[in-house]
Amino acid sequence: MRRQVFEIINFVVAMTIGIFFICSCSSSSESGGGDNGGKTTSTPAVPQPDAGNDLYGLLLDDSGKPCTGVTVSDGYSCVQTDSRGFYQMKRHEGARYVFYATPSDCKARPTQFFQKLNTAKEYDFTLTRQTSSVSHFALIAMGDPQVTNNSQLARFKDETLTDLQQTVASLNLPTCGIALGDIVNDKPDMMCSMRSVLSSTDTPFFSTIGNHDKVRQTDVTTPRTTDNYERAFGPLNYSFNRGQVHFICLDDVVFSNSEDYATGISDDQIAWMKADLQSVPKDRLVIVYYHIPLRDSNAPGRAAMLSLLKDYPNVKLMCGHTHYLQNYQVKEPIQTEERIHGTACGAWWHSVICTDGTPNGYAVYEIQGNKIINQYYKPTRYDKSFQIRLFHGNAFFGGQYGTYSYGLPSDYVVANVFNYDPQWHVSVYENGKYSGEMTSALSYFKQDAWAVGLHLGVLNRDEKNYGVTCYHDFVYKLKNPKAKVKVEAVDEYGNTYTQEAFTTSLAEAESYGSAAAK
Repeated sequence: MRRQVFEIINFVVAMTIGIFFICSCSSSSESGGGDNGGKTTSTPAVPQPDAGNDLYGLLLDDSGKPCTGVTVSDGYSCVQTDSRGFYQMKRHEGARYVFYATPSDCKARPTQFFQKLNTAKEYDFTLTRQTSSVSHFALIAMGDPQVTNNSQLARFKDETLTDLQQTVASLNLPTCGIALGDIVNDKPDMMCSMRSVLSSTDTPFFSTIGNHDKVRQTDVTTPRTTDNYERAFGPLNYSFNRGQVHFICLDDVVFSNSEDYATGISDDQIAWMKADLQSVPKDRLVIVYYHIPLRDSNAPGRAAMLSLLKDYPNVKLMCGHTHYLQNYQVKEPIQTEERIHGTACGAWWHSVICTDGTPNGYAVYEIQGNKIINQYYKPTRYDKSFQIRLFHGNAFFGGQYGTYSYGLPSDYVVANVFNYDPQWHVSVYENGKYSGEMTSALSYFKQDAWAVGLHLGVLNRDEKNYGVTCYHDFVYKLKNPKAKVKVEAVDEYGNTYTQEAFTTSLAEAESYGSAAAK
């Protein structure tokens, strides 16, 4: 009997611990991961706010000194801390959080820069000073981990994060990361696990929300909710600073019901962003990141948002969502680049490639001062030099559900140059001698036959999501069809990538090939 009682007690204790870990994501994130959570425990005493202001507090560093000139927001208005580290504002009736824009001289803490608002008026924060400058650092930008189950979570950890940690170790630079939405794939119960996994590396990862991170409602006419994501990652719109870079995160996913969505930015978001930029010097590099590409669309709020950036000469837009890689050149109302990133999950973990043949992976940006001085796409489990895949023009790929080809004669070469943008040059060498420049394949074909050969022809996935346009396939007609061929791609930073091996099977689309470092 005593043994049975002992076993029951052990079971209850184990269940209690399990429940604690399940709930810890919610409780810690809503209180800003360990800040004061609205409790008036600060030392020295908090000054009295001006009449009418009902949201205030102190920002002190880890030695008790005031953090001055730090932007604090409730998601609607923005104020700066004074010489005492004190902030105050009138709380907006729709506000859900109070948060600060991490200053460059403090450590980035993606789960501790905010607090969930309750009935309290005072919310204090403790920031940790940097021990060294971050003016030269590496940014890791990751599209759509989008895990559906524990098997995919394990792949994300074993493949993506293991590769990422090896990359970070080789950089010899401070790092910072942004996850570009669709952290999970309509699996709200996995959000807390993904937060823990993203927090497990030495790279602090900030996140934005994707369409699959929003939760369906029982009433299908009701738009999806964001509460589950917020419990794990906090506010949907926020900013932070690293070195001479100002990052702005926006939720641009607008659901009209529980199934239909589009991209858009609200008037409230525009007003908040305008207030946030008031304290950002014009010489800063501004990186705005969100989930769904804006391109040159007429999406609500797009033009107004971009117009806020017209006086900033250095602007980059970053997003995910598409499961293919495209470096889009925005033409109006400002000229800049929208980098639509390849994804960590590739084609939803059904292979090891994205829908356009780009390998699963993430982007690495080396930033010094207010400039991006180097950038590359890092294919998971491949060396960073692997940037091109070659095919013969008459190659065809597929299976029982269909066969796909490039539709060209055998004397044509097809090159998939994953990270291409218009500043790149893609050249062909025959028997060691320069032969000519490759041209875009878009006037010849739209889909990459190798990628759709697997996803449509073998796996029988749907045409809408897997039969996409590849924007970085190139073609060239050889002068000597029997020549030894080398394709060379040179990017805007002077990096030179070459490829001589031709891909002739789907093996390296289904699993990592011989060139991959396992």
